Amino acid sequence: MPHLGGRYLTEVELADAGFRRLGRNIRIHERASIYCTENIVLWDNVRIDDFTVVIATGGVEFRSYSYLSAGCYIGGTNGILFGEFTTLAPQVKLFSSSDDYSGGSLTNEVVPQRYVERDRGKIVLGKHVIIGAGSVVLPGCELGDGASIGSLSLVNRSLEPWGIYAGVPVRRLKARQQRVLELEARVRQEETGQG
Repeated sequence: MPHLGGRYLTEVELADAGFRRLGRNIRIHERASIYCTENIVLWDNVRIDDFTVVIATGGVEFRSYSYLSAGCYIGGTNGILFGEFTTLAPQVKLFSSSDDYSGGSLTNEVVPQRYVERDRGKIVLGKHVIIGAGSVVLPGCELGDGASIGSLSLVNRSLEPWGIYAGVPVRRLKARQQRVLELEARVRQEETGQG
């Protein structure tokens, strides 16, 4: 039976896309929308699934083993860094810029920008960060290594490493296990043929 869900871009298509850096084993679904590829760095083993939108006007870097599930939105106007082994579940939204909702300035991209004020800040996701379905991360947040965010959460501040967080806004629930570090070592051994 034929696969009806579309396909991932070929190596030739990826090479022709104009990424700033293109590692090996990159899988980007043909139905993902990627803007400003010249500002995107892709290390090895990165996957971006269908209906994901990546806007990289401020630079977006995907370190090795980054994975974006279907339907994510990556607003990289002020930069976003994905640490190694990061995972975004479906419909996660990252905003490195946000309009002023107070009424103190105009909003959106079609009005003269001198009348628009925004909250801005680079988003940094540490290694082994996982963000649950439907969650939102606001500008300037740094999520420490191993931070785990429950589904439908709002991240409006930076988070300490190795915690499990959830809620609107997020709060720390408990510590997260660090066994993933042992598993990472195994993956790296297999990668180099030493495992």
